[in-house]
Amino acid sequence: MRHDYEMGLTRADFLRLLPMAVGDAPFRVEGDEIASAGGSPAWRIRLRECPPRAFGPVALPVLAVGLSVDGAAEADARKFVARFLLGFQRAGG
Repeated sequence: MRHDYEMGLTRADFLRLLPMAVGDAPFRVEGDEIASAGGSPAWRIRLRECPPRAFGPVALPVLAVGLSVDGAAEADARKFVARFLLGFQRAGG
């Protein structure tokens, strides 16, 4: 199962939030590739920094994120993806 997203955050912010998004599952970072290091399901992430989006004088970061979940039942993969996305949600205020 593969998903592609554009996220409005920096690479540093992504890596800061990632442990919560994957339920503190162990992972390793090798350049732009991030992979689970044990646990279930197995997953991989590929990051690519994109040009910022300008809204008038404000520029917002854009990070392309490719998420693959491998070797999991569809229900387990969907559950992991839902938790992953929840970990990056922000509330306005």
